[in-house]
Amino acid sequence: MPYNFDEIIDRGPDSRTYSLKWQGYESRFPGYSIDVANMLPMWVADMDFLCPEEVRAAILKRAEHGIYGYPSEDANDEYRKAAIGWFARRYGWDNCKAEWMLFSPGVVPAINTSVQAFTGEGDGVIIQPPIYYPFIDAVRNNHRTLSNNPLREVDGRYEIDYENLEALAKEPSNKLIVLCNPHNPVGRVWSKEELYRVFKICFDNDVIIFCDEIHGDLIMRGHRLFPTGSMEEFHDKVILAHSASKTFNLAGLTAALITVPNEELRRELARKMFANRLPMGNTFGPIAGAAAYLHGDAYADELVKYVEANVEYADAYLKKHLPDIKIVKPEGTYMVWIDLRQLKEKELYRTVLEKAKIAGDLGSWFGIGGEGFIRLNFACPRSRITELLSRLSAVFQ
Repeated sequence: MPYNFDEIIDRGPDSRTYSLKWQGYESRFPGYSIDVANMLPMWVADMDFLCPEEVRAAILKRAEHGIYGYPSEDANDEYRKAAIGWFARRYGWDNCKAEWMLFSPGVVPAINTSVQAFTGEGDGVIIQPPIYYPFIDAVRNNHRTLSNNPLREVDGRYEIDYENLEALAKEPSNKLIVLCNPHNPVGRVWSKEELYRVFKICFDNDVIIFCDEIHGDLIMRGHRLFPTGSMEEFHDKVILAHSASKTFNLAGLTAALITVPNEELRRELARKMFANRLPMGNTFGPIAGAAAYLHGDAYADELVKYVEANVEYADAYLKKHLPDIKIVKPEGTYMVWIDLRQLKEKELYRTVLEKAKIAGDLGSWFGIGGEGFIRLNFACPRSRITELLSRLSAVFQ
């Protein structure tokens, strides 16, 4: 089935779809003057593409029933079964069990709940900045201590500092690491060897591993997601997070699956979820997620090709016309880390936001190593990439 990712779909105020990406986001940029009506929104991991037809059909079929009461666990079970099939087909992970999987209204709520369940106030949580800023918020907002294991930038590519990680893991107060694969925002897809080393260090030092793999379907050519769940020797210390939301543009339906092979950890996490009164299902999310995992292979394949072509197109333009702006080519995810450090701008982000009128996730939000970068969403029609490049040229060329 052909997918028209070039199609422009109105998501602004006139569409009355109330898209956070396209309206009402001014408060996300305190201190800046945001001209929403004329901005090019390229922030937040929300694609400007239609969901697969099979997903829309499943949602419409359920909507036509006309009653939207509390859903039973059976809907989550369908989601689990579809996800297990997807993991086996796409990742080669064929030993995942449905009973290991907890429903969560998103990965970020599950991270926060894990911080609460497995650490106490003042305990350390290891993160690897520059990192997706809700990871930082989950630690700070729960009154835990940030234990930074900054990534090392080597010739434009990011690597894990294992020596520092081991030192942190040996600290008794550090109880949890929140890992991201593919890494958001730098786009690294960690290899089997890299992941094994991280897991071994943490396991040997009694540090629980929360591994966010929500971008795991968005892997570029020449790379492959290694399924960390296949490393059974570490199952007693592992929590894995997946969702169809990023790959199939379902974030507003709030449905994630949190896989916890160890029964004791699973019970404790479920207990804390219940104590927090997290919704344990919703009417449309699991149905959409199941349809995506059952029927979305071709869509995911074509999506990755299109996003990769967007990256190549932008990279070629920048190298020719704006060589001081550099793309850190993603190995995975459509959120692209852009290096602006060579630009001679005193107020770099003000120039991007107020003069170029480009809404992106500011690198400073991502912690250590983020200053001077911006994260932009390349899951959009090619014409928007062209507009992005035009706006950058107008203020920086």
